[in-house]
Amino acid sequence: MEKGKWLNPREALRRAITPGCRIFFSMASAQPQTLLQALADDYPYYQNVEVLNVYPVADNPLSKPGLESSFRCVSLQNGAPIVADWKEGRIDFIPARYSDIPAIYSPGGPSPIDVALIQVAPPDGRGRFSLGASASLAYPLARGARKIVAEVNDQAPRTSGPCSFAADEIDFLVETSHPLFPFPDVKISAVEKRIAEIVASLVPDHSTIEIGVGNLPGAILQQLEGKKELGIHSGMLSDPMVDLVQKGVITNRKKNLFPGKLVAGELFGSEKLFRFAHENQSIEIHPAEITHNPRVLGTLQNFVAINTTIEIDLGGQMNGEFLGENQVSSIGGLFDFVEGAFFSGGKSITALTATAGRGKFSRLVSSFKKGTPVTLPRYMADTVVTEFGVAELKNKTLRQRAEALIAIAHPDFRERLIEETGGKGEKGKRRNG
Repeated sequence: MEKGKWLNPREALRRAITPGCRIFFSMASAQPQTLLQALADDYPYYQNVEVLNVYPVADNPLSKPGLESSFRCVSLQNGAPIVADWKEGRIDFIPARYSDIPAIYSPGGPSPIDVALIQVAPPDGRGRFSLGASASLAYPLARGARKIVAEVNDQAPRTSGPCSFAADEIDFLVETSHPLFPFPDVKISAVEKRIAEIVASLVPDHSTIEIGVGNLPGAILQQLEGKKELGIHSGMLSDPMVDLVQKGVITNRKKNLFPGKLVAGELFGSEKLFRFAHENQSIEIHPAEITHNPRVLGTLQNFVAINTTIEIDLGGQMNGEFLGENQVSSIGGLFDFVEGAFFSGGKSITALTATAGRGKFSRLVSSFKKGTPVTLPRYMADTVVTEFGVAELKNKTLRQRAEALIAIAHPDFRERLIEETGGKGEKGKRRNG
């Protein structure tokens, strides 16, 4: 069959997708909305198609009521836009660490992808289509898929790095033009600012850092302005990183791996980031084999992994997935980056507010409720930060860990935590009054 054929969305999808096959679509800002909407509009044509998505920043039109016989939706990362679909049973969930996903869905894996729906930028001077804003999973999964349908969006950034395809590597091309989905603006509270100040004090000059997106990561990046010669090797790039590059804080000159380059697999931001990344040779977008592989991360010098979690127990176990009884997130890259920091001899910092629900609930708990998953086991715990200070957990006994964590819990909950642990946090109580 002729490759690189330009078709309208409906025809391209009908030629590529057959009953019972498994499809994957690009995540987050690069969600191929023209292709997905065309599938949803043409849903009677399809039967029993498994649809795999990762991190969403917009609705999945294939998981809406009435489409269940056409599409079986499976998520590797839940997010706010699809929580209702998950709770109502139209999306199933697969727990998997990020670095394992390409192997699981490769041709030699247990669940190979039949059709990849990707968003790409228009071809460059060499005729190659860059995956633009999302490549960490889209590139390896599309590379192994039986067929590729590419939505060519003239508003997508053309990014550097290895993640691109020639026309003869793509089965069907669909022309489209629409803005990329932006990541929601961050709104930083006074508490998050205080946590960010503490985290920033733990990041040495010349570090190579990994950090996510959201209010707290955004606050932390703002507080890094006084640092010198930082580098980035992360799962994602965000708007605040643009400011740090322009102010000369992020230079990437001290990196031993990909020196001079910001390395990530995704762009999670707004037009500010997308335009900054467009044809910017100082940014390279790589597949998960580079961005999330703990063995690769373990070769980075002065590596600092900065992540968040939902709650942590007094032994150091972390739950990064459940809020109450609801699955609101996933394993993601947390384990990968923490393990990479361990291999590198660097530092893993987990930052979280001491309370949730406007102070009603402590995020530091004596034990998790029944059914709560352990996203990160206690033997991987390193440094924990709340607005009340720092708890160093690595190589500490369970009693020492409990004392250190109670000392950075909200004062309103310390007495209860001490009682629930049989007095193990007594030293923390005396230190913090």
